[in-house]
Amino acid sequence: MRQDVWSLFDMFFSSQKTQQFLAKQYEKLNLQDSNGKSFDNTYGFIYYIEHGKKYYTLADQAPAELKPVLLFYGMTQLMKACILCKDPEYPDSSSVLAHGLSTRKRKKRSYEFFNDEVKVQKTGLFNHFCEKMFHMKHIEGEKFMMNPLLKTLPELVPLYKQMTGGFYQIKLKKESNDIFSLSAEAADLLHMSADRFEEYMNGMFSSNMKIELIDANNYRILIKEQLHPFNCFPLNYHFAEDTYYFPIDRDLLQMPVLNELMVHYVLLYNLSMISRYDTEWWSELFHTYTSQELPFINQFLNITAMKIPYLFGQLLHTMDIP
Repeated sequence: MRQDVWSLFDMFFSSQKTQQFLAKQYEKLNLQDSNGKSFDNTYGFIYYIEHGKKYYTLADQAPAELKPVLLFYGMTQLMKACILCKDPEYPDSSSVLAHGLSTRKRKKRSYEFFNDEVKVQKTGLFNHFCEKMFHMKHIEGEKFMMNPLLKTLPELVPLYKQMTGGFYQIKLKKESNDIFSLSAEAADLLHMSADRFEEYMNGMFSSNMKIELIDANNYRILIKEQLHPFNCFPLNYHFAEDTYYFPIDRDLLQMPVLNELMVHYVLLYNLSMISRYDTEWWSELFHTYTSQELPFINQFLNITAMKIPYLFGQLLHTMDIP
């Protein structure tokens, strides 16, 4: 596990460097007076990162029951810093300040977190982030269930195997920076012929990736441009192993395209809402040990505490590349 993900943000704790960085982003947007806009937003950008880091620091010291709230608000601060790189007027209205998601207000007696749903609202931080950072516009009204979202996280593969006996992703073997190999077992697990699997995946991959069968046992995935953890659908990035996993579950392949930053935001939103407003269910979860969901929630909270700052740090650094 990487020791200090926050070192990725050190360069931004210089107002001169941050202003230069923001000016470069605004020049890419062809904005008039990019220097003036960058000067106006320099300290807002720095304070978003600083505020976010403090939330994550407190979360590291807090009991598990309180972590979702701290991690969620820490994440929102880092999101706002990134948005400021693409939208110098942010926040220009109160509509972009709301969370942008909704969930059931009251949980049923038989409530299970795995089967809970979160719905995307018309306006709010989530929609604004998706649109400004990743050009995603048509996700209003989409509903996401918690269990499929958790299954997209490769760090949880061993726990799913231990708890359910199933596995939903397999590890890619890295041959070089632009070539990965994938076991032909993937096609069998998805109940497809070799040719159908190749056709199906090439139809799903972005123009950045191509898959081809090289022998009876292996496919080769060719990466045409640099792969980033937050822009690699349908692959999923494993933080500790610094490699990618491939989903071998059709439900995961057919989910609406969310990158991992969005997945963590949805999960943390729901967990933080439960923590705040369904305190009785939440407290029983942590003290009775009767639910199979607690190990997944605990592992997710540990993963997101390290992985999300790393992903945001990487996202900002990719913006700095000419």
